[in-house]
Amino acid sequence: MLASFLSVLTLATIAAAAYGLGRPLVRALGLAENDPLTAGVFSLGAGLTVAGLGLTALGFAGLLYKGVIGVFTLSAAFCGIAQLGQVFRNRRPKAKSDQPPGAASWCAPPSAPVRQAMFWLALIAACGSLVAALAPPTAGDALCYHLELPKRFLLEHGILYLPDSDNSTFPLLAEMWYLWALALDGPVAAQLVHWALGVLLAMATAALGTPIVGRPWAWCAATTVLLVPGISNQMTAPLNDVAVAVMSTLALAAWWRATIDLEHSRWYLLAGLLGGGALAVKYLAILYLTAAALTTLIAAGRRGHWRSLAAGGATAAMIAASVSGPWYLRATWYTGNPVYPFFQDVVSRLPATPLASPREEGSSVRRASSVPRASLSTRSLRHSAMGLALAPWQLTMHPERFGGRGHQLGVLFFAILPGLALCRRLRGLRTLLSICLCYFLAWYLLRPNVRFLMPIVPLLSITVAWVWMEWRRLPDGPRRCLVCLTAVVLAAGAAVAPLRALDRWPVAVGIESREAYLLRCEPSYQAAAWANALLTPEARILSQEQRAFYFNARVARENIFRRRTHYDRRLASPGLLSQTLRAAGFTHLLLAEAVSGPIHYNATLSRLADQALSATSDTLECLAEYHVEDAEGAVRRYRLMALR
Repeated sequence: MLASFLSVLTLATIAAAAYGLGRPLVRALGLAENDPLTAGVFSLGAGLTVAGLGLTALGFAGLLYKGVIGVFTLSAAFCGIAQLGQVFRNRRPKAKSDQPPGAASWCAPPSAPVRQAMFWLALIAACGSLVAALAPPTAGDALCYHLELPKRFLLEHGILYLPDSDNSTFPLLAEMWYLWALALDGPVAAQLVHWALGVLLAMATAALGTPIVGRPWAWCAATTVLLVPGISNQMTAPLNDVAVAVMSTLALAAWWRATIDLEHSRWYLLAGLLGGGALAVKYLAILYLTAAALTTLIAAGRRGHWRSLAAGGATAAMIAASVSGPWYLRATWYTGNPVYPFFQDVVSRLPATPLASPREEGSSVRRASSVPRASLSTRSLRHSAMGLALAPWQLTMHPERFGGRGHQLGVLFFAILPGLALCRRLRGLRTLLSICLCYFLAWYLLRPNVRFLMPIVPLLSITVAWVWMEWRRLPDGPRRCLVCLTAVVLAAGAAVAPLRALDRWPVAVGIESREAYLLRCEPSYQAAAWANALLTPEARILSQEQRAFYFNARVARENIFRRRTHYDRRLASPGLLSQTLRAAGFTHLLLAEAVSGPIHYNATLSRLADQALSATSDTLECLAEYHVEDAEGAVRRYRLMALR
């Protein structure tokens, strides 16, 4: 229980530090001073971006020391607490109406029972996700690079290029936030950061939706975001899909106020900062921000003001490029491709090698936590008009074909959005739908994985809120039926999170130790525990298992090392395996094999090791061996070998 409390306290400290960094910036720009919610949301987003930039600068300078990060955090946190105190002291009754500009008087707010029901459902989902997030991380992507890379950067005190990790050249702003938490506490605190980003995503949805549907209905849209199963699932693991969604939503909200609502031009500055933050989290933001910028510029340009729009857009673009540019320049420096590993055969100076299949990662093909590679989902949709028309149905009914049921969006959007055909026009709604359509088309043509749709969940939730508002025009009977059906769907979405956390509450409250939980739930943890006990931190392990976070020693992925060096083709005999790998700097091997179940490992290294053992027994020594069965019934065999 104490460990969980310390992790939550670390999260609170990081949140206060982010607010302390972002609030002075938003206040200096003179934005949203009359709206505490909007000011707070943008302050947190701006503060996280500034903190990420600061940590990135420390990493490039080789100054990633826990003491330096601790002093930086405490200073910013005290500033944030002082800023919060000032906000509460200066709080005034709100005199301005929540109705959006241009909204008609019939846009009445939801009734009190509806607001209370939505609040409690969202609270259930958020608390369920919080319990799950208090358990140690076991998601494959997190242990492969979202946490592994920050751990390595802290170990080396700098941001370094790892040739045997193609993720090390990605934009890594979210990983800088996880590094922040790792330096202050540990992996659970890093996991809580992503949970908090899910809550911030709901708040960002309210900020975006207020000018369109009004604050009361914007809050309904915000709670809807937390009831999406994929969002609540992502909040339980330190990944980056919710992170890119929240930064993209905040960037769009600032951009919207500058271009559509024609508020102060200083919103362009904040939009550029937050847009750069989104681009520094994930390549996916390129598609989203391009669709958002083009769509909103066209909508705003119909009213003229092209000169101011062009100047503001250029300013925002330059700021965004300055914020995210270091990551793309870094990728270009090491690979010749700013968006490596995509388009390798066109712009990369590295050999064009196929990305690993999910079945080569040692993850069950049914799990939602496999490492992001070229997805099997790209073959699940045909690029045709019929395939595009059927895509929403396929995503809703068969999400396992597009990245897993753990990332599904649920049936709410598919069931409610067709009601737009009976709704009246609303200022700004067409622009939101155009952004969704443009992004969806790009997603459909490039990478149809369901988790890549999370950036448009806030936009869809605002649209759903408008459909609910229009239900007031229906007769009592049909309206009550629709309300009851929607309540069932929302309740089911709220129940997903606590049900998913049933096996994690003992470790969350301290009944079960974190080590015992990992031994029970993480297949690679026993190998990591043995390696940590037997090996020195200077050891280097070539591993078939890509989950490397819990190993103290440095771990390289065998599949990437093999594709880079082709060592398996250069062996004159199996007996030279140990000599060849030791010459490459490795001291140990971690062999992982699938005994049964829906998992697969590339068997090249295991086969070569077995042949080497058969040829001569003095080149390899088995230090530990065990079998483990995961929750899906898959049995794996692990062997920790020493190279002699």
